[in-house]
Amino acid sequence: MEVKNILSRLVIIVSLFVTPMYIQKVSANELEAVEGLGCYAYGDDETPSDAKAKAMARAREQAVSGYKVWVESSSQVEDFQLKKDSIHSISAGMLEQVHIKDTTKTGQEICIRITGVLDPMSVTQELERRKKLKQRKDVLMSPSLNPGPSTALKIWLNNADGRYVDNEPLVVYVQSDRDGYLKLDYFQADGKVVHLVPNMFRKQARIQKGEIYEFGGENSAERFIIAQPFGDEVIKAFVSTRPFSQELVSEDVVSEGEAYVRALERNLEGIRHQEGTRGVKVLLGASAAIFTKSQEILDLERALTVEKPRQ
Repeated sequence: MEVKNILSRLVIIVSLFVTPMYIQKVSANELEAVEGLGCYAYGDDETPSDAKAKAMARAREQAVSGYKVWVESSSQVEDFQLKKDSIHSISAGMLEQVHIKDTTKTGQEICIRITGVLDPMSVTQELERRKKLKQRKDVLMSPSLNPGPSTALKIWLNNADGRYVDNEPLVVYVQSDRDGYLKLDYFQADGKVVHLVPNMFRKQARIQKGEIYEFGGENSAERFIIAQPFGDEVIKAFVSTRPFSQELVSEDVVSEGEAYVRALERNLEGIRHQEGTRGVKVLLGASAAIFTKSQEILDLERALTVEKPRQ
């Protein structure tokens, strides 16, 4: 099926819209010392160099997981994946002044002990930031904010699993089973929402049923490149048989995500109360979850992965 592009006037680089994650800098005497030990026994198809890299990754993770501020901050978090993602983010990006204290080798097992420092405030802030992103994603992906049959409006990405690394291109595809006005928003990890359609550059845009529309691909005028900050993000689409209310048509390309979610909820609630009324617009909603990470976090996770032995 032919892929259509309704955007023509603005090249968008997602990194231009992203405000880098703010980590409060503190003086050196406010940083706290940590220590971690990591060991890895390598197989016949691995090298000592491979083992050292994996032992180092385990030492970084252990330095954070044993840190008292992390233990206290994460003790009330029950979401295992959230804790895992947060500790990887801190281990790869916030552990500073890392030095190897000693290295030992026993047979094919290599152990590395490291020292480093962490900013306690940044550790707490990173966990809280990721908790809020997870909560926002759950709200945006909920049935109440995705009205209509799940097959009526489809949204999908160039990476089927929705996982992206720093500097990767993001391409979004949308298809509706009816004609209507399209609204497309990108809820980013900095708490902001980028209004892809409509915005100050693009007014209300109509799409045709059955057609596939592409955003950010080779046939598009815009490009979306993943940039920091990283974490849970959501692409959200709505199709309406009538133009969207002014409350949902921002004059800005970027706005505050929390306030915008509340506006969505108010508008959807109003539509539900008008169901069955003549002339009320039909609204469809769909969402695509995205999880972004830095190359450093990806490298750490690969080093932490235990490969299954070959049969």
